[in-house]
Formats: sequence, structure tokens, C-alpha cells
Amino acid sequence: MPAASILLQMCPDKTAGPGRSLRIHRPSRHLPVFRPLAGNRNLRLPPFGAYLILVAGWFFGFGLQTTVFPGVITFTLGESAERLGIAQAALTAPMMLLLPFAGVLAERRDRRGIIFYFYIFAGIAATVLGALLLSDHLSYWTMVIFALMIGVAGGFVMPARDSSINPVVRISGRTRHGGIELQRAVVMASAVQFGAQIAGMAVGYVAAYTGPGTLFICQGIGLFVGGLSAAFLPRLGSARNRSTAHPMADLAEGVKAVFHSPVLMPMTVIMIAIGLLVVGGAFLVLIPLLIRETYGGGFREIASLMVAFWVGAFLANVALATFRQIEKPGRALILAQCVTVLATGAFALPLPFWSLYILVFVWGLGAGVAISLSRSVVQEQAPPDKLARVMSVYQLGLFGGMPAGAVLMGFVVGGLGPHASALIPMIGLGLVLMIISVTTPILSVRRGQPHPAALPKDERETDHAETL
Repeated sequence: MPAASILLQMCPDKTAGPGRSLRIHRPSRHLPVFRPLAGNRNLRLPPFGAYLILVAGWFFGFGLQTTVFPGVITFTLGESAERLGIAQAALTAPMMLLLPFAGVLAERRDRRGIIFYFYIFAGIAATVLGALLLSDHLSYWTMVIFALMIGVAGGFVMPARDSSINPVVRISGRTRHGGIELQRAVVMASAVQFGAQIAGMAVGYVAAYTGPGTLFICQGIGLFVGGLSAAFLPRLGSARNRSTAHPMADLAEGVKAVFHSPVLMPMTVIMIAIGLLVVGGAFLVLIPLLIRETYGGGFREIASLMVAFWVGAFLANVALATFRQIEKPGRALILAQCVTVLATGAFALPLPFWSLYILVFVWGLGAGVAISLSRSVVQEQAPPDKLARVMSVYQLGLFGGMPAGAVLMGFVVGGLGPHASALIPMIGLGLVLMIISVTTPILSVRRGQPHPAALPKDERETDHAETL
């Protein structure tokens, strides 16, 4: 623990006589502002409901940002493909550095405070950027600085928020509001995420009329609302709050848990490929440049295409939440990622613009299934005492690949053009999925059960004996 957090203030007990012990006053673990909010018992919602609000607050802003940020770089500033790639990389590069350590922090501190303060930090960044744009102080490097600030906030928020769903589900089962199964809770949270992103992107459509400044202020408001909802959550600390191990030792344990698991390791490799080839390459760079250079579009076209994608993802999650839970999520996950392979390859074809809506909608259906099932598989397969660290390493696969993918795709599109460049994510992701399907047990993973190969030897023998 940091020295500042373990300083003890000691003073004599006025009622103590000779030989009596001293009273020890420990400083509060809460920082100002959050403590009175979290301690107010009138600020209570159903735990899972409060969790969904903070998910919606972040991803509403993310949806707006997905449309408006590349739109400002591409359409307003008219920057090159290479500079768009660098700016998009700035959104995720801080996460690559911070996620592993943020996962350790999420297990040592009350996650509500982490969520609260970094939501507010991101909200201030978005509001200040909006004010600068409204006062005509727009520059490329202003956008890059904003991207770095959002990346820092995301690096701390994601492990704390994503690892919170497990204790929130567990606590909900002990309240009068009733419990919910983890896979269904993850699917519902994903549906709220996609719905909020769609709302943000739909608002982003009006950037062509209002300008981007007002919309960045809207992003800030969404982040403030999401941050305040953290005060409605029950305490989400863990047994590791008292850990005296060095943070690097805890981090090494989390990395080891991932790469020694026959399930978590291939899941992380898939996320690296998705971040490098699909999100960083195709989604953040290829699509905006394709819209500008091939179809002559702008804010409205990029916003409407993004909405079509996330509507597909939202509907896929509604279907997952409505129908029976999937017993073999690993197999379904691989099939859903195959949709991404085909969709990204289709961008190489000279398609009419209207057909892109169908293409990205179908891509969104597959992506929605893949995102939800991958989260539930990792939540179920991760050791409970290492959940936040495992989630941070898993997310590092995605957000570590994204900045590299964005920069590389910017230069590739600058050299080959957008159509030929679309073949790279198709071929790369296809090869990764094929190798993982053949060489790992991912296809045999069952819902709610740790894979037998991931169990210690004595537990494997016990499990085998019980099945005889």
C-alpha cells in the first residue's frame, strides 16, 4: 500500500491509565466529495440498476465520441490517413499502459470511488473540449490531448467497472430486488451498453447542423450522470483491500492466471487480434476514410453507419437475453467472429453506399453475440480472487492492439487505398480463429463451468470421479 494510505495518527486515550493502549485513528479510504455521497443511505437504487446507469453514462459518451471525434479529424480538419490513425491511437494508448496496474488497484480499493473520480475526470475533459470548440479554438493537437485524457480515464474505469458486475450480481441476490444469473446479467449490461452507444451515435448525427462542440458537452453530461450513479452502489471492496503484496507481484499473478489457462489465453489472443486488426484498423480508421474518399460522405454518413452497426449488436443482445442461454459459448463465439471476418473482407468490394448499411448491420449482429459471450466466458473462467486482474489483462489484449492497429492501418490505407486495405483484417483474423479452434479447447467450453483442463490436478481427478 502507498505510504500515505497507511500513516497512523496516534494519541493517548483520555480514559486510559498507566499501561493502557493508545487509540489509533486510521484515515478514511474515501476521498472528498465521494464519501458524503456514498455514505448517504437515501442514495440507494437496486444494485444492478445503478450498475446499468453507470454503464449507460459511459457508453452514451463513447457513442458520441465514436462519431464526432473521427469526424472532426477527418471532415472538419481534413487530416491525412496517417494523422487520423495517430489521433485514434491516442484514445487507447494510455489504456495499454494503465490497464494491468488499474486491475491491481481495483482489487485493493473500493471500486465505486475509482469509477466516480475517473468518470468525472473524463466528463471535465469532454466539457472543456466542447467549450474550446465553441470558442473556435480547434486544432489537431487539442484533439490529441483530449484523446489522451479519455484514454487515461478509460484505463482506470474499465477494470473497476467490468469486475464490479460479479459482486453486484452476488449482492443483488441478497436483496429484496432478487438475483440474476451472471451470463444473463452480462448480456443485459451489454444490451444497455449498445443501446446507449446507439443513442450517442444518433445524437452525433446532428453534428452537421450544431457543430461538434455542443455534442462534446453532451458527452460530458452523460459521464457526470454515470459517475454519480456509482454512489448508489453498495460497497464493492474485496478481501484484497488488506493485501500487503507488492503491486507488481499481484500483477504477475494476474498475467500468470491468464496465460496458464487453456481458455483465458486463447480468449486474450482473440482480443489482441480484434484490437489490432478490426477495432483499431477497420473500425476506427478504415471506415471513416472509406466514407470520405470513396463515397464523399461526412458526419451524417459515419453516424448513420455506426448506428446501423450498434443496432445490430443491440438486437443480438436482446435475443440473447430473451431466449435460452447458450450452453457452449466458446463455439458460438468463434462462429460470431467469423461474421466479422466476412464483413471486413466485404469492404474490399466496390459496393453501393446503401448496401453498407446491410453489411454493417449484419456485422453488428455477429459482434454483439461475440462481445457478450466473450465477457461471460472470461467472468466464469477467471479465478474469483483474481477477477479484476484477469479482466485488465484480457482488456489489455484489445486496447493494446488498438493503438498499433490504428497507426498501422492509417499508413496502409495511405499507401494501398481503403478497398485493398480491407483484406488485411479479414485474412489476419481468419487465420487466428482457425489456429485457436484447432489448437485449444475453446470450442468445448460450457456455460458456468470452469474447463476441466484449467482445474488443479486433484480437482480434475475429483471431477472425473464424480462423472463416472
